[in-house]
Amino acid sequence: MRTWKGPKLPRGLLHEMFEVHEDGGYYDKQNGGQWVPGEASEEAFQGVVMPLNNEDLKYMDAGTYTINAQKVYTNGHTLRVGAQFRDGYDGQLYTVKQELTHGPVHALKRYMVEKKGASNPK
Repeated sequence: MRTWKGPKLPRGLLHEMFEVHEDGGYYDKQNGGQWVPGEASEEAFQGVVMPLNNEDLKYMDAGTYTINAQKVYTNGHTLRVGAQFRDGYDGQLYTVKQELTHGPVHALKRYMVEKKGASNPK
């Protein structure tokens, strides 16, 4: 007997992505209080980046939608708001802006993300 575990993304859509972690870091008092970043590490997960649709936009906070906004789906990997990840397909860097959750119904995770780059130097 098979048990229903909720929707899953097809493996053909998923590809490797890397959540970027910066461990440590400190303010250098000898250098005028400049921030010195710590060691960077990456945690691999499977996901896919997709464009936003009208359903996503009606749940967003006012003023958070930009031309660089997209969404990412994962099969259970949890990202926190503010986290950064790199798409293993094209190397694009993204920042998580909002969780677009399905609730506790199943493990599929959705997040509104913002693409980083020359057109959006934030």
